[in-house]
Amino acid sequence: MNRAKTDSDIAAIKQSVVAAEAAMLAVMSYLKESGSPTSEEAHAVIDQTLALNDCESPEGRVVGAGPASYEPHYEGEGKIEHGQPIVIDIYPRSKTTGWYADMTRTVCLSKPPQELQDMYNAVQRVLEDSASRLRPGASCDELQKAAVDQFVAMGYQTSGVGTLFKFAEGFVHSLGHGVGKEVHEEPFFGGDRGHVLQVGDVVTIEPGLYYKHIGGVRLEDMFLITQMGCEQLTTLPLKLEI
Repeated sequence: MNRAKTDSDIAAIKQSVVAAEAAMLAVMSYLKESGSPTSEEAHAVIDQTLALNDCESPEGRVVGAGPASYEPHYEGEGKIEHGQPIVIDIYPRSKTTGWYADMTRTVCLSKPPQELQDMYNAVQRVLEDSASRLRPGASCDELQKAAVDQFVAMGYQTSGVGTLFKFAEGFVHSLGHGVGKEVHEEPFFGGDRGHVLQVGDVVTIEPGLYYKHIGGVRLEDMFLITQMGCEQLTTLPLKLEI
């Protein structure tokens, strides 16, 4: 597979990013303005906004709230409460070009509990540090290990790595992956695959923390690997409380 994206490929991916960010803003607005938001209605808002931007969501979408969001693939169901994590993961595909985007934000309606804020701060720190290391020739396995080590240094030890998500807590998945005509494609971070970043790769960085008693926090941005390092493709600011 030729991983390097052409200028036209990158332009098409950026259009999918625009759609993802529009859907993210729309669903955040719905959550804030609805008197009794639900995951089902939030999913509908995402789908409607993507459709307006010539995109679809064939792989689904996540608006998972509360303790159940400790499962990273939990799409969400039922009423969304205040003071809990709400993991929003949107990964649209352009109906015209077939190129994907992928981004995640975690938000909280009203002031978050301190434990949730601390988790969020840790995830944001790992996201920013990992992004600063993106450049051609960087080892994806080493980036994964650096993220794990950073979480451990902040007191977030992971248990159950390599098991089913329902038995694992902490940072339980890979740091990121390539994005293109598939939402998950090479290069992959972690797993001892030996992948190395190259110019033209489009990748996500998506650290997260997950605990059964409180739920999950995940933040995900997209980056284009360039000769000089990287260009961040997703631009939506990071903010927990909405």
